[in-house]
Amino acid sequence: MYMEPADTFSTRLEVCYEVLLFLASRMQKLAAGQILEFISCDPDAEPEISAWVALHNYELVQIEPLADGQTRFLIRR
Repeated sequence: MYMEPADTFSTRLEVCYEVLLFLASRMQKLAAGQILEFISCDPDAEPEISAWVALHNYELVQIEPLADGQTRFLIRR
């Protein structure tokens, strides 16, 4: 099922403190219920993003591996 994101953030950096800070900034700009699309090339992003989402009481709506090796996360505020 396709969900239209309110914002998209894509990075070639591994998921680290700096990336998580930027994600937090982007999420704060969304209204409750809106979705952020986060695309990462970090093969180890899934556990980091899952833990971060849970910590901030957001909803991880979908995790989708992409054909180019990246991973797409849909996070609802």
